[in-house]
Parts: sequence; structure tokens; C-alpha cells
Amino acid sequence: MSKEKVWIRPGTLLLSEPFMQEPLFGRSVVLICHHDAEGSFGLILNKPAANPFDEDEKDHPLKNFPFYGGGPVEINSMFFVHNLTYLTDTVLLKDGICWQGNYESLLEAVEEKAFRSDNGRLLVGYTGWGEGQLEEEMKREDWMIYNGPIDDILSHESDQMWKNLLQKMGPYYKMVSNFPTDPNMN
Repeated sequence: MSKEKVWIRPGTLLLSEPFMQEPLFGRSVVLICHHDAEGSFGLILNKPAANPFDEDEKDHPLKNFPFYGGGPVEINSMFFVHNLTYLTDTVLLKDGICWQGNYESLLEAVEEKAFRSDNGRLLVGYTGWGEGQLEEEMKREDWMIYNGPIDDILSHESDQMWKNLLQKMGPYYKMVSNFPTDPNMN
């Protein structure tokens, strides 16, 4: 890894190194929502998860939406990423991509068909790092950093997101994107 400073900020995407075998983080794309000296907070965007609004919630407006596993922390909490900058209490990250906002505003946007699966992601849980933890993972080269445009991130199919983003990063990363998931099966 280069000795130059690595810039992680809200809107940065972390792409796991290609041979990470941990099921939740292998070939994951993490959207950084907060980063400072005390730690980092992110949401995995490309790992499908069960919809928490099961049979008991037949009429819930989010019942038919796909959900994603945002990370292993607070898996009973829901988060959302979207491009609806007008939602109350939303936090703009970068390139028109936001996270969170007022829950009632989200439900209104769903009812108005403004929040859809092609411009928003619903997630359960989050990924977090304590002070210096992410920096240590960066030194071990567990993550590749994508700081390019993210305005189209929500339109990527979850199973192709990791590969598509790597291919945007240049020739070396395009080659990395084609590494087999299990090198022993090559």
C-alpha cells in the first residue's frame, strides 16, 4: 500500500479485497456515512437480507421491498440510503446520495412511489469501526477505496456492484474484479 494519506470521508465506498472469505464482508461494498478520529460508520449495500416485515405485518408499506444486510451491528435497526434529498432530516453524503431521514417522510415517499428499489436501499444493521480500527484494516489491505462518483450506486444490481465499481477504478482493478471467489476452484 502506498504511503500517501488515504482519504476516507462520508460518501467513500470501501470494497473488500477479493479473497476475503467472511460471508458478510466478502465482495462487499460499504458506503461510509460517518468517519472521524473516534471511528467510522458504514452500510453494506450489496448483501441481500430478509425483509423484517414478515407475515405479521401484511399491510406494511415496506413489506414488498428488498432489504440488505447493512452490517453485523444492531441488526434489529433499519437504515436507508436514497437519492431523495428533500426528505426531512436526511443526511447528504455525496453526489445526491443520502442516508436516513425521518421515518414518516420515508413512508410518505413510498406511498407517493418516490422511494423505490431503484433509487433507495433499505438495510438492517450497520458496520462500525472504533478508533483506529478501520485504519488498521486499511494497512492490512482488507479494503480498496473508491472515491469516484456514486450518483448511480443505487441502480447497480447487488450481485454485480462490487465488480462494476472495481472496473471503474482502472486496469489493475478491472483485473482484480475477475479474480475467482475461491482461488482453489480455478
